[in-house]
Amino acid sequence: MSQFFCIRPIFLFSIFVVSLSFGQTAGTNTTDTGSNVQNLETIIHLLGYISRDYPNGIKNGEVINELEYDEMLEFSQQVMELSGKSEQLFQKSPNLVSEIHRLIELIEKKGEEAAVSIAANQIKDEIINVTGLKTAPTTWPDYENAAALFATHCSICHGINGDGNGLNAEGLDPPPTNFLDEAMQEVSPYEALNTIKLGVPGTGMTPFPNLSEDELWDLAFYVKSLRFVDKSEDSILLRASFESALSKVDLKQVATLSDMELNQLLDGNSDELSSVRQMVPSKNSTNSLNLARNKLKSAYSKYQNGNLASAKEDALTAYLEGIEPVESRLRAINPGYTVNLEQQMMKIRQLLTKSGQNELVNQEINKVLQMIDRGEQMMQNQKLNYWLTFVLSLSIMLREGLEAFLVLFVVIVIARKLGAHKATPWIHSGWILAVLAGIVGWYLSDYIIRFGGKNREIMEGAISLFAVLILLWAGYWLHSHSNAIKWQRFIKQKIGVYLDKDKMFGLAAFSFMVVFREVFEVILFLKAISLEADANNQSAIGLGSLAALLILFAIAFLSMKYSTKIPVRRLFLYSSWLVVLLAFILTGKGVHSLQESGLISVHSLPSWIQADWLGIYPTFESLTAQIILLLIVATSYLFQKIKIKSPRHSKVVQQKNIE
Repeated sequence: MSQFFCIRPIFLFSIFVVSLSFGQTAGTNTTDTGSNVQNLETIIHLLGYISRDYPNGIKNGEVINELEYDEMLEFSQQVMELSGKSEQLFQKSPNLVSEIHRLIELIEKKGEEAAVSIAANQIKDEIINVTGLKTAPTTWPDYENAAALFATHCSICHGINGDGNGLNAEGLDPPPTNFLDEAMQEVSPYEALNTIKLGVPGTGMTPFPNLSEDELWDLAFYVKSLRFVDKSEDSILLRASFESALSKVDLKQVATLSDMELNQLLDGNSDELSSVRQMVPSKNSTNSLNLARNKLKSAYSKYQNGNLASAKEDALTAYLEGIEPVESRLRAINPGYTVNLEQQMMKIRQLLTKSGQNELVNQEINKVLQMIDRGEQMMQNQKLNYWLTFVLSLSIMLREGLEAFLVLFVVIVIARKLGAHKATPWIHSGWILAVLAGIVGWYLSDYIIRFGGKNREIMEGAISLFAVLILLWAGYWLHSHSNAIKWQRFIKQKIGVYLDKDKMFGLAAFSFMVVFREVFEVILFLKAISLEADANNQSAIGLGSLAALLILFAIAFLSMKYSTKIPVRRLFLYSSWLVVLLAFILTGKGVHSLQESGLISVHSLPSWIQADWLGIYPTFESLTAQIILLLIVATSYLFQKIKIKSPRHSKVVQQKNIE
């Protein structure tokens, strides 16, 4: 990153070149989502510079810098052209055309600086609102990762400490930006991100398209923090200032506002401004609930403005990133409260799909805000001491582990009864690999969390429904082979097929997926506990997990030992119904996960219709899926009974017996 941005005329000219290039890209293919987003980002970027730099060209109605003023005229015209090329932008906001014309007219008439700034910012806010353009990260930045990225990509020009005196700085025109300069107070992290992402043609600042969105946000926050690093330390007082600042501003405001704008919201408190530019919420903070509150308020604001899709997305984020991280802890304190909170969040998402219910939506959001306050109070009253951390970790590991064990138990016992001894190592290798992946995942848990709650739920739901298909096939096969004659014929004729390596690989893959789904959930829940627990109590997480594993191995040993005493026919009958039960549970959990991700709609039923351990949730969609599953099983069972009673089937059986 050899050149960041320079609040000088030559930089503004460069941004104009950028806007032209992206405008042409978007114009050639307005259906291309990526190009359209870049187009919108360029518009927002231009409006930001008009708002901030107009006073450099005009003062009291007089031109004080001809080049600056000409650029303001060009930029305002370009905003109009690019807006027209953006997909359905004017359809979503009919007043946008007149607002942009008014901005152009104000600039042409050399209007007051404040009026131009207000007009540009109003247009910018309107575009962000109607398009749902993402202007803030989901989680707070990782400054440690950002420091490494800065050292790799930026320090060669901007210097190790960001003062603009890097090894390659000499000879660059314009020179690299000095991030320690006071001019940086006019720039927000969001504006910094756009410059890092888009680059500045004609300068040493190249775009960085290979950086992920999270990495871009990390860098954007980091370069904004450099101006404050030498002025304060991460002390108790600074931490107190940060906690105080969080009651006044949220992550979105920290990301989208300049230091000057942020300082106004913080009542001019320079310590609080310094803290939010350098710090992230502490591990013992209930900041995820603050995120939930802010996202719910944002959802209602967007709903009022008619942006239903973006409002629903905020409501989803409020649950997945705000409430779910502490859900396991809340469930341990008060299970009934946790169920009601989850149902209330689903109800809100359902209401946000229909317009014209402002008063009702406001009432329901206020209800959930009160519930969040109650949950926060419960967690504050019950601190995570050593033994509570141990019990929570043990219960989470045991609950998720038992669910995976029941599925594997059926598969392993069947393989043994079939004499398919070669299958057992493949099955064991699948779940062992999943556990190893979980151990690695624990150390990479920060990246897993950044994977996003929505994507996590989609993955969990997809794995659950895939397992249901496998279990349905297994249940049908088990029931059809519970007859002794069929069993003997299978042993003689079919056993070789199931010793094929491809089949064995399929068993290993199935074993891996079933266990990895639960391991994935365990990582997320244990990580949430880790963030809440004190540093002295971290070992309780490991001990609780170890105790749960010992209990699971004991259950597995006893189950396998006594399963050998069950006759084949009874084993197959019992296993077939156990498989149906597991498929029923996983169907409910799978659909529920997809509902939490927003991929499937939600139509709520009375809250008393809920039994988590059976995968029963009070939604029409999840219960309908489970009923359909039971109908498929019942139809299959009846079909088999009719087939067995048919004269043709009897003749076939007799013939097989003779053979």
